[in-house]
Amino acid sequence: MLTNKEIKAKGLTKLGGHWGTGIALTVFKVSFILAWVLFEVLLYRIFDHLGIEYSFWPSYLTGTHFGRFMTLIRTLVVLFVANPERYILSRIYLDIFTGRNYLETRRYIQHNSRQIHPKATFSMMLPMLLKLIVFSPIFLSLYGIWYWGFSQKDRALTTLGLFIFMISIGFTIVWTGVFIHYCISISLAKYIMLLNPRANVFDACDLSMRIMDGKHGQYMSFLFSFAKFIPLLLLFYPIFLLEPYFKMCWCAFAHEMLGSYWLDKYPVMIQRWNKYAK
Repeated sequence: MLTNKEIKAKGLTKLGGHWGTGIALTVFKVSFILAWVLFEVLLYRIFDHLGIEYSFWPSYLTGTHFGRFMTLIRTLVVLFVANPERYILSRIYLDIFTGRNYLETRRYIQHNSRQIHPKATFSMMLPMLLKLIVFSPIFLSLYGIWYWGFSQKDRALTTLGLFIFMISIGFTIVWTGVFIHYCISISLAKYIMLLNPRANVFDACDLSMRIMDGKHGQYMSFLFSFAKFIPLLLLFYPIFLLEPYFKMCWCAFAHEMLGSYWLDKYPVMIQRWNKYAK
């Protein structure tokens, strides 16, 4: 097992002469986010100028017809625009790591978008949905903390209320640990799906859990090893150099964790496609 320093050195070596590509991918990602933020601000200013109520508060987004409509539009954009692009960007970094021609992979994905984009959307969406399901009990315990600790602070706290308040705090702490443990357990599912787009998402999550069993400490150690870069992220501009570096380091970490399970199916699929596309 390589040390954190050796894994990072491996990722940096793989990045090699692809710094320009990594920076370009980061610029694309940041531009997409800024364009979305700009659209939201312009939309708010237009409705404010016309005297039409428009807000980003949850009560408005879920309690009004237009708010629900905009929430639906945002969800569709995330699912069918952002998720496929995230998949393609992650696959490009994987190609850089393995030394493959990422332009060929991108061309293959574009020409087979009807088959790959739905799988890409599902492979990105399902792990997030599973994490949300696991996290959902915390919402109930947080409500218990808010209700008995803050909402009822002007009233005398009963024994039952104190009991529920303490139970809610304890449950929140314990279940947060369970949630973090689960997120780490399925962290490799993303890379398994990137290596084999035909793999079943549930099988990928199950394989990730088996591989990461007993390796959560290594994951946390590797994650916290990047803490020293946080001050640079606050300056914003270094993110264009740090993003490619982070991506390649995590590819190296996934490669180390997967071991013999690192089976890239894309080269064979692209070779077959090139053969029959002519």
